[in-house]
Amino acid sequence: MDFDLAYEVSTFSTEKRPDDGFNLAPYLNRVSDKLASSPSNILNDDIFEMARQLVYYIPECTDLNRSETIFLTFTKAFQCGIDSLETVEADADASDQKELLCRYVYLLFGLSQHLVTMFGESDVNKKRKKNDVDKKRLTKLNLVLSSILATICDLLNLQLSVIIQSSTSTNDFCDVILKLAYSIMMSTETLKEKNNRSIFVKLFCLIAKNHQQNNQVCHRLTLALPFSEHLSDTIAEILSVSYSAYENQNLVQDVLTSLAEIQNVGPNLAKNIGSILVKLSELLGQECVTFLDYFQNFVTATPTVRAATMMCFGNSVNSLSTSQELVTENIEVIESLISTLEEHLLDNFQIVRQRCFQALELIHSNRQSKLNFKEYRYTWALRALNHLEDKSSFVRKAALNLLKCIIVNHPYTVDQGKLSWKFHWEHYAEATKEIKNIDNGIIYNAIRANELENNQLNELIKENEDDTQYKDVFKTVLGAIPPADHNPLDNLPSEVVELILRRKFLRDACIFIKILDKSFEFVADNFLNSKTKSDVIAAIEYFTIGDAYGIETAKIGVKRMLHLIWTTGSNEDGNRVVEKLIDAYVTMFLTPFSGETERNKTIYVASSLIKLTFNCNMADLISLEKMISELVKGKREKEKYDYNGAVEHYITPQVVSALWSSFVNYKHFKERRGAIIILSMLAASDYRIVHDKIDVLLKYGLDTKNLNYEVATYTCIALRRSLPRKIEDDFVYPNFAKAISKCKEILLTNTIDGEWYNLAEETLTTLYDIDIDADQTSSLILKQKAVDVFGSATDQTIDKSVALSQFLFLLGHVGLKTIIYLEKCEADFKRKKQDHENKKNEQDIELEMIGGTNEDEFSDAIQNIKDKELLYGPNSILAKFVPLVVEIIQKPKVYSHTMLKRQATLCFAKFMCISPRFCEAHLGLYLNLMKKSTDPIVRSNLVLGLGDIAVCFTNIIDENRNALYSELHDKEISVQRTCLMTVTFLILAGQIKVKGQLSQLAKLLVHEDEGLRQMAKMFFQELATKDNAIYNGFIEMLSGLNQYIDKPGMTDEEQPFPLAKFKEVIRFVLPFISKDRQRNLLIKKLDVRLKTCTKMEYQRYAFCLRELIKREDGVNRKEKDSESEKAKYYKEILKKLDEFEESNSASGELLKPVTRGPKRVSVDDRKQHSEGEENDAKEVEDWLSGSEITDGANNGEVRGPLDGQIREQSSPDVASDVEMIDQDLE
Repeated sequence: MDFDLAYEVSTFSTEKRPDDGFNLAPYLNRVSDKLASSPSNILNDDIFEMARQLVYYIPECTDLNRSETIFLTFTKAFQCGIDSLETVEADADASDQKELLCRYVYLLFGLSQHLVTMFGESDVNKKRKKNDVDKKRLTKLNLVLSSILATICDLLNLQLSVIIQSSTSTNDFCDVILKLAYSIMMSTETLKEKNNRSIFVKLFCLIAKNHQQNNQVCHRLTLALPFSEHLSDTIAEILSVSYSAYENQNLVQDVLTSLAEIQNVGPNLAKNIGSILVKLSELLGQECVTFLDYFQNFVTATPTVRAATMMCFGNSVNSLSTSQELVTENIEVIESLISTLEEHLLDNFQIVRQRCFQALELIHSNRQSKLNFKEYRYTWALRALNHLEDKSSFVRKAALNLLKCIIVNHPYTVDQGKLSWKFHWEHYAEATKEIKNIDNGIIYNAIRANELENNQLNELIKENEDDTQYKDVFKTVLGAIPPADHNPLDNLPSEVVELILRRKFLRDACIFIKILDKSFEFVADNFLNSKTKSDVIAAIEYFTIGDAYGIETAKIGVKRMLHLIWTTGSNEDGNRVVEKLIDAYVTMFLTPFSGETERNKTIYVASSLIKLTFNCNMADLISLEKMISELVKGKREKEKYDYNGAVEHYITPQVVSALWSSFVNYKHFKERRGAIIILSMLAASDYRIVHDKIDVLLKYGLDTKNLNYEVATYTCIALRRSLPRKIEDDFVYPNFAKAISKCKEILLTNTIDGEWYNLAEETLTTLYDIDIDADQTSSLILKQKAVDVFGSATDQTIDKSVALSQFLFLLGHVGLKTIIYLEKCEADFKRKKQDHENKKNEQDIELEMIGGTNEDEFSDAIQNIKDKELLYGPNSILAKFVPLVVEIIQKPKVYSHTMLKRQATLCFAKFMCISPRFCEAHLGLYLNLMKKSTDPIVRSNLVLGLGDIAVCFTNIIDENRNALYSELHDKEISVQRTCLMTVTFLILAGQIKVKGQLSQLAKLLVHEDEGLRQMAKMFFQELATKDNAIYNGFIEMLSGLNQYIDKPGMTDEEQPFPLAKFKEVIRFVLPFISKDRQRNLLIKKLDVRLKTCTKMEYQRYAFCLRELIKREDGVNRKEKDSESEKAKYYKEILKKLDEFEESNSASGELLKPVTRGPKRVSVDDRKQHSEGEENDAKEVEDWLSGSEITDGANNGEVRGPLDGQIREQSSPDVASDVEMIDQDLE
């Protein structure tokens, strides 16, 4: 009876086990002996049955060596059998040979099933750390698999049709082999070994080519694809090898056609198809042009597949551009593929747009490409620039990566590869002048006419060419008209042609740089402050590239991104922004060339650090100090915390020594200033850097004979940082006697230089840190300064107003530093007392309770000094001059000196923070002065002072917070910015609450000043991090924005907020209310207001509702949700809004309620929103659901939740009746 291979394979199961009489040793010995003597012995039924039992035994075998012996016994026997069949003639009887093949294939099929299971067991154990035993096991399994696959490949090299002698039987036989291969390929572990994968690929190629099984192979490959991500590369390799090594073009075509015809492609299948296409395009190389028509079928497929097709086109272009011959031969194909990529940059799906940019980047980064990128460079750069505004962060990042690639591969190497605008522009202008002098300008006119045809590129540099300085250079030469029958650009001398080409090259470079300038400006304005961390990181990398290529506009972003050092958190892929920023700065400024000597490396790093301080404002220096601190910390703790920086940090002791040398030896002010700034920053992290250099600081930084105020300012900072932040009991203080003397000299200096005030502030701060008797020293300084100002023997050359200004500054700052000193004493007392109590026993505690000083008594004593002694004590030097300060600020016309008024105001503001008694007594004067002062600097200082007062005495300022908010509308932008910064700090720190003033802050979102707009946006972004803060204040904000609408007889100050700006504000604010429940409650509240509002109010509420109701909520819901209560309610609202827009209601007419509704709400009722918005929300929900709400005060009458009459909300006026104020303030 013939062996039915198909039936036996279909009934085979890995669950089968040997018969009861099975014995491994005799079975294995007999089978191996028989097959070794002759492979044809497998035709013996007894031997075959014993072999079958050995296959069944494999799962029970715990000894891998025995299992390996069984596997190799059959594969070697089959190999010998195959070798004996190679000489079978076409007309010979091959029934025995067919039987032999079928039986061996069956045995290999069973062995392969068990082998796959054994690989799966290794996969289960792969999570634990592999030991030598596991590795040896995997090696043996791979060896067995290699033997099986190699044997099958040898089998497929036979002429199976001659042996089997039936096309049907041959197909069935091959189908069993494909089943065997299919089971192997479905395991994730079997094909990880490179040799096995190559043999497996060969198996599929042989069976498809030699035995005409293209359809079966295509079916198996397609069938396996949806379930196995690991097969994508293998399938692509099968197709590639089949075409390149076996000339089987049909298999590639059949598989691509089959993949394109698949219906209902799910996400996993789409991903796998895409992977195959991309890998296949890489492997085919320039032969991919043969199958481009088949790749085109996927352009209209699902987004994931379409995106992969774009990458295929990129690979194809790269393959076809490796030689000039290929480019010339396939130029139309290349242009068509690039055109397709450019078209799909506007695809509706972000993944397609992203992959298009990646494909273009792949093309442009190919250094072997022979394509002329000149035209594409402009086009792609402009397209990438436009897509920097794409709504998808992935597309934005891909566009930015393309721009980086274009920069890195640019051809403009005249200036050592640098893209300096100044260099290229000056050479371009010079070349233009030279050409204009040739042939009376006829040649230039002809060239210029051609250039002006491309308006898009010409517009990029038109503004520079029209500049007054260069206008004549680029003007067309009058009267230089070429002959009608002659082209002036023909038959030119080689020198002229070279000049024309050089000018064209420089012009192209200028246009290219202008495109990049726009991109750097946009990234600096939009990416660095993005809430998406990937945008921020991409911007950092982009500016690093720009700085490396000397692009001037990149320096703007390099300085701005310094402030990212304060960023917290990490993005999705775990890359922290701060780490990226530090690595970028180290790369740009602290990484010398590797070939330099150690001395030159040290000088380079020290010089770079000093240059970082040039042209920096205070905010920049604060961020730079944080950066330096992180650098030092990263270097010191890198191993401990496993910090993975991109490069080594170079702030070494040698660099510190070089900085000290620069501070001592540099004669230029900027370098000395930069050196001491960096040293002071380093000292903040390690005080030992300046602890032993105090004499150097005094000699070169505080030399009063040659005193530079800025250098001295930072020297004072470094001086006080010579002390550690936490001073241990055994710490030895340096001798600060000389330093204290120098500080006295500086503070007693008489000068008209305004920089003295900054220096004096830092000097006083340093004095209070290094002098244990700072209060006595300050008193002596104030007395001496008072004698200088008011004494009879004072120098007549001293300007009294200037001297008095300096004295008032010292007076106010000494008062401020004194209360800080007292608070420090109080904290030290509490700390020492706590340490002492931790060491005491119970008896000591009982004794201290009788006569010891407790914390409350000490705190009361400190508070008494601040309340009654400093500004009111008979022996207080500050108290003696309080009347003088008040006198000066009350009579601005008498004391008209600008600096004197500013310092008197500043001193007054500092006194207000010392004593609550003084603050209450003079608050009216303070607020009136802030309102009526004509000096914006005075008003700014008073706003800042009011913020400090709010921190010190919250209860005092709480009733007068409207005075602070009123400065948001000051006529000076600087005062508005100061006020916004102050209000932002107070609100976010929880010092004051937003009660009805959120609308004033919201209006700044559309202010004409860019700085104020950005600050307002940052405020709302930070406010959104507070729990429900924006939601709780939204209704009040809405009321504030709608103020003065339809009010008759409005003054200039009572103009309604424009509708266009209102919409812009709402579009920005509403996304911060993201919780569905909160949005639903707002919708219901606004719907209630629609019933009792005017036409203009209706327009605004309607806009809010449309922004709140998402399109899918109101319109595009699935049918199963369309009848839900929420969906019905939303549809009613949208329908109502549509009806209103179609109607022609009279302007200002009160809209009548459409259905039973509530009356208008009073301001008192509206306050319930901020005090208990949850209860209010519940009432609205009950009313909307039809519940009846009764009120005892209403005699049980049924009412809506919003009862009463609406009133105009007005802010309480700040009391301004100050009797002491002089009429000069009016």
